[in-house]
Amino acid sequence: MYKALTAILAGILTISAVFNCPAYASKAKSESTSKPKLLVKLPKKANTPDGCTLHKKGNIILSIPNFNNGALIKQGVIKKASPAFMAKITKKNKFKTWYKFKPQDLHPETKQIGPMDCAFGPDGNLYLADNQLFFNNKHKSRLLRINCNKRGKPVSCDVVVEGFICSNGMAWHGDKLYVSETILINTPAVEKGQPKPKLISGVYEFTLKEMRDGIVKLKPYSDKSADSHLVAKYETSNSTGFGADGVACDAEGNMYCGIFEDGVIYKTSFDKNGKPSKPILFAKDKKMLCCDGIIWREKDNKIYVSDMLINGIQVVDMKGNVTTLHKNGDTDGADGSLDQPCEVLERGDELIVINMDMPWESDTLVNTKIDKPYTVSVIPFPAK
Repeated sequence: MYKALTAILAGILTISAVFNCPAYASKAKSESTSKPKLLVKLPKKANTPDGCTLHKKGNIILSIPNFNNGALIKQGVIKKASPAFMAKITKKNKFKTWYKFKPQDLHPETKQIGPMDCAFGPDGNLYLADNQLFFNNKHKSRLLRINCNKRGKPVSCDVVVEGFICSNGMAWHGDKLYVSETILINTPAVEKGQPKPKLISGVYEFTLKEMRDGIVKLKPYSDKSADSHLVAKYETSNSTGFGADGVACDAEGNMYCGIFEDGVIYKTSFDKNGKPSKPILFAKDKKMLCCDGIIWREKDNKIYVSDMLINGIQVVDMKGNVTTLHKNGDTDGADGSLDQPCEVLERGDELIVINMDMPWESDTLVNTKIDKPYTVSVIPFPAK
């Protein structure tokens, strides 16, 4: 798996050895109850956007891991790699750099950083998943904290958790932060035509206090033992090698996690002592092929899902019923159409959609190539 994943950075788009998806989805045709529009065209230095969160005054903080560097260099689109950084999209939709990673922020071994989902904590600092999987799959991924001053400006970056294989999605509820671990244990390679073992993934829970007290070091997962921070574990198809992804919490503190490869959502509840229930299957529908980033929206008590495979956004009510808000065919996104959406964000009456545009060879993925412009879309929330 690791060799195939690192091929992305070397500029190889054909990674079907890893993303070996079953051919059960046709190329999506446009379908919409709310049509997306273009929010902003990103500059060339931001070729691969990912996680996002809302900051003060309606500003959006956006992770720019630039995982497409290698492919774009190979295509001759760029001559040198663009470094990862954190961006800001203002309330007036102007793009700015928010935080430049310093040399000491990079992983000491890989000398790389892969910023993905992010969320502001109750302390006013930004917590950020650093996905090192594309550089090293031996538990090098981290959770970082970008420290902000009283005005909300970033000043420094610390490591707060070490030991993930693939830190990915996150959500706060009170002083607790839930972070998805997309791969809890690396599955062994199998010969072509042989069945794959199930993929194990999960969600960890951390408290604000323990992350203030020092670096949390996760114990590697095994079938016989798990780190005490693990509150949910999932066993999924291993069709893509990517399991637990987007995370969201409702007002009651129930935690929802989307499974990237199977397009399902699991729900975990907690008792009065904080003990988690066994995850239950909350939403499954043949029209929802992938659950990447998800959010829970209080106004309508629904979960919004970025369905990366079909260039779509799904809406899930609290009974687990799924409806499609929008989906479209292969596009460059210039008109605001979805171009491999990976994350969603609520900003007032707008659903902000981040288009990752990072394709691989697959019969299930509608997006077929990286193409300019690099974009963020916006969809008005449907009226009640």
